Amino acid sequence: MGASASSSVTSKLTNDGENQRVKYASSTMQGYCPTMQDALAVELDLDALRNTSFFGVYDGDGGAEVAMYCAKRFHAMLCEDENYLNNLPNAITSVCSRLDDDLQRSNEWKESLYPRGNGECFQFLKTGVCANLWHSEEQAYRAPLYEGSTACVVIIRGNQITVGNVGDSRCVVSHNGQAIDLSIDHKPTVGSERERILRAGGRVLVKRIPVMGSDGRLMRGWGVSRVQGLLHVSRAIGYFELKKNQNIPPSQQMVTCDPEFTIVDITADTEFLVIATDGIWGHMSSQDVVDFIRKELHSGEENLRAICEKLLDHCLTSRDNVTVILVRFKPGAAVIPILSDIDEEPVLSDVEEEPHEPQHNPGDGGGGGGGQQDIGGESEELPLAHFPQE
Repeated sequence: MGASASSSVTSKLTNDGENQRVKYASSTMQGYCPTMQDALAVELDLDALRNTSFFGVYDGDGGAEVAMYCAKRFHAMLCEDENYLNNLPNAITSVCSRLDDDLQRSNEWKESLYPRGNGECFQFLKTGVCANLWHSEEQAYRAPLYEGSTACVVIIRGNQITVGNVGDSRCVVSHNGQAIDLSIDHKPTVGSERERILRAGGRVLVKRIPVMGSDGRLMRGWGVSRVQGLLHVSRAIGYFELKKNQNIPPSQQMVTCDPEFTIVDITADTEFLVIATDGIWGHMSSQDVVDFIRKELHSGEENLRAICEKLLDHCLTSRDNVTVILVRFKPGAAVIPILSDIDEEPVLSDVEEEPHEPQHNPGDGGGGGGGQQDIGGESEELPLAHFPQE
């Protein structure tokens, strides 16, 4: 199912659930994009100890399959990792690397997306997403050069929230109505990201695009900054065209799959958290989203499914796929202890002190849905001080 530039697909896949600590709802919508490339996964009780909850949002670029594979495998790989019980950041980093390895090794990852006898449409997990997929012919395997996915995963264990992020999907928590970002958007215009891209031999390019001026006249403005003119995020799983420098490790490539982390405690002031793709954040600020949800809750709307769907409808004009998970903490969630047989060492956050770049104008078309490969003659490389703010 697709959507033309002038029509939208507003049907939604929505789910909800709860355990002793949280209630959640999730919803995803194709919107104005020609295809659906977002995916998500939720496991309220990830392991036999029933003390760990997992939430993941994945935004595909250039196709749906890498995002779908991440949604199918990320949490399963996490449970298998040797660091799962005592060092979640190390475990998440390992999973991101293993996913990249799977995508490069053979076609097995793609074949796992096609259950036998299930036609062309595949919906996995209770909170997955349905997308039209194609079967490749028998041929030598080629890793996805121009397809990849973000990954924003949240693990709630005991009284801690651990967020691992690759790309520009984002996690935000509400503390008494104050929006606090628990992830950093990995954009090529962020100073440390741009420096890595340049060190790896890459460039950050931006196109001139037609924009409508305040006086109604057509003008030439700046589009979205992209690595090599191709990818609008600086970290992703997959997209191997931008990971080809044989002289540097994976963490130093123009585009890397290395996640960054934030770890915070759940307190009495922790109301809810939101994980969403950039179809939301390109249209609303973090505080806007928190205010929107609190307004719904304070009006007496207790149905988290309805709140998620209203939020997606509000962001329809972002002209991107839109996906959200809303997690509301129950009273007493802050004092649920970590089980005695989980002895987890505290790990300091390694998120760099980089300020957020202002979000791009929704009209810039900053979503990853198209997997643009045409850098053309209109692309220019500008000094950082002159970069358009996204």
